[in-house]
Amino acid sequence: MTVIDVDEVAKGIYSKNPGVLTKIGELFGNDVFNSRGGLDFRLLAGKVFSDKNQLDKLNKLMFPLIKSEVREILAKKLLESYKIVDAAVLFGCGLDEFCDFTVLVESSEKRREKYLRQSGLPEDEIKLKVEGQHIKINKDKVDFIINNDGSKEDLFLKVGEILKNI
Repeated sequence: MTVIDVDEVAKGIYSKNPGVLTKIGELFGNDVFNSRGGLDFRLLAGKVFSDKNQLDKLNKLMFPLIKSEVREILAKKLLESYKIVDAAVLFGCGLDEFCDFTVLVESSEKRREKYLRQSGLPEDEIKLKVEGQHIKINKDKVDFIINNDGSKEDLFLKVGEILKNI
C-alpha cells in the first residue's frame, strides 16, 4: 500500500524546482524566503491564508505541478493493490480523477484547532489555517464520509468498515 501525502508532494516540488521558487518570489515577494534562500512556509501561509486572492494565485501555480507529480507517483506504483491520496485539495487540484473511491474525513473547527495546537503552530497561524484554506469539496463525488471528532480508535474502526465495503 502507498500513501501519497500531497502536502509533502508540494514541499518536494518547492525544493526540487527552482523555477517555482522564482515564480513564488515574483508573486508574493522575496520576504517569503529565509536567510538561506529557502521558502519559509509559515510566511507564505500567512500571506495566502489571509487573502483568498493570494491563495488562488498559489493554487494556480501549484495545482498543475502537484497533479503531474501525483500522476507520476501513481504510475510507478501500478502493481500495488491500494494507493491512498491524502489531499485536502483533492477536488480543487483535480486529483479525484485518479481515485476509484473518495473518502471525506470531516471534523469540527474545534477539533482541527486542537490538532494544529498539538503540532506546535502558534495561535495566530492556527486561526489563519482553519479560516483561510477555502477547501473545495464536491460532495457529489464523495463515496464515504467519516466524522473524525471521536477517538483514534473510533477513526480506525470507521476506516475498517469502509475498507470492507471497497
